[in-house]
Amino acid sequence: MVENAAEKTLSAVVAETTARVPDAAALLSDARCLTWAQLSEEAGRVAALFLKVGIGHGDVIGFAIDKKPEVVVGFLAAARIGAVMAPINFKLHPDRIKDQFRTSDITAMLTQASRRSLMTALKDVLPAPERIIYVGDGAPEGCADYADHASLEPVAEQADITPDTPCYYNYTSGTTGRPKGAITTHRHILVNAVSTIEGLDFTEEDIFLGMFSVFAHPHELFHRSIVVGGAFAILDSISPRRIAEAVAQFKVTWMMAVPSFYEMMLDYAAPRGRAPADLTGKHDLSSLRILESGGAYVGAETMVRMEERFGATFLPVWGCTEATGVGIANGPGAWRKPGATGRPVPGYEIRAVDDEGNDVAPGAIGEMLLRGPALAAGYVNQPEETAAAFVEGWYHTSDLIILDEDGFIQFAGRRSEMLKIGGIRVYPLEIETAVKRHPEVRDVVVVRAEERLRGEIARAIVQTEPGSTLTIRQVQTWCREHLAGYKIPRIVEFWQEIPKLPNGKINKRAVVATTPDSSRDER
Repeated sequence: MVENAAEKTLSAVVAETTARVPDAAALLSDARCLTWAQLSEEAGRVAALFLKVGIGHGDVIGFAIDKKPEVVVGFLAAARIGAVMAPINFKLHPDRIKDQFRTSDITAMLTQASRRSLMTALKDVLPAPERIIYVGDGAPEGCADYADHASLEPVAEQADITPDTPCYYNYTSGTTGRPKGAITTHRHILVNAVSTIEGLDFTEEDIFLGMFSVFAHPHELFHRSIVVGGAFAILDSISPRRIAEAVAQFKVTWMMAVPSFYEMMLDYAAPRGRAPADLTGKHDLSSLRILESGGAYVGAETMVRMEERFGATFLPVWGCTEATGVGIANGPGAWRKPGATGRPVPGYEIRAVDDEGNDVAPGAIGEMLLRGPALAAGYVNQPEETAAAFVEGWYHTSDLIILDEDGFIQFAGRRSEMLKIGGIRVYPLEIETAVKRHPEVRDVVVVRAEERLRGEIARAIVQTEPGSTLTIRQVQTWCREHLAGYKIPRIVEFWQEIPKLPNGKINKRAVVATTPDSSRDER
């Protein structure tokens, strides 16, 4: 592990790791695999390409490419010359993406042929063609070709770069409002890496596979691995079957995904103790030791079931864009409490406060505030949003939590999602947790609905296990055994699949936009 990594730059950390284990596997993918020496050299050549097309210190490069090795190489190359990587959520409407171009002052692009229709839609905000670099399949006339890096000499890190140089605008999802780019430095990334390496027991022997989208925290695909010198896999797939194959192929030991993805991957896992050779479509997942799970609440029953089925430690975590990644974890080892979200990892502090900013008593619900040296420096060119969210060194998350006397955090929901049923506050997560305990329920989301007589009510969208004949009355009866009467969802719908965002989280906006229909049953 690189000593004092948090006091260095990304390039310096990669250089030290390369000097220590030059021929060890670094980047693993279907397309190609790179050793640390090869990864460092290609990053240096791509940095030279950036300089050749006129990209320099402080320039912002928009990344609109699939999850492939060039994402990591390009990120490290930009950091080497003091440029800023800005991942673009190419699934958003072009008007929303244009807003990102304007707030980030994007002056260069790294993209690919399959994004040409998007490039056309963005033509009025795009940089000059010579500053648009295409990966694969050749570049359009006037644009640069990523392949040209091969003929250039690698460049070293530029002299004017420090740990506090911004290298990354880490964008929020933009699904509930205007996307915001958190200003992130080398130090922020490496402090979070060191904190989670130490707090979660991540080691040099771990082979890491991150399942979140290429534009959602892309630094987490590799930031721990470059510090410890372990390998990491880059796969452009959200197919549980393909990911199960990759785990077996690359002997992945540590995954990061949303809980529902692990549920789906179980369909392709060979039973423990059985060779997959005689099990069609099943794969040996015995290399997995840690199942890191973020993006959704995980109950105690789910933790136990997952650990029994996978034979690995299930590790719930909480993180956010502004925290530069994971800041809370429920584990590993003895440092865990079933059903809790977890405790802060080293370097982070948490408070739970009321509407006036006063700390609430243990066991009471309050808004979670967070601070630490990995906390981003605000949002790029959005001073009002920065002032509202970052107050006196604390980031106001808008997440509601219960902080117990042992320092463990229980997630209660989002401020914006709270229901008022008969004038009483109701948190959807409590209802979701109760419904999800039913053995025939695979996933559930609870949102707000309106009724003429009752006013605001709870509406539950349920995805059952295959073959289930669960009825609305049975769901409500189950809830009655676990919840107060006014919390029972008055509308229950059975959907074949609950829509997800590219990062794997439930797309509540899409659910709310669908007209309530208690007769809906897609099974």
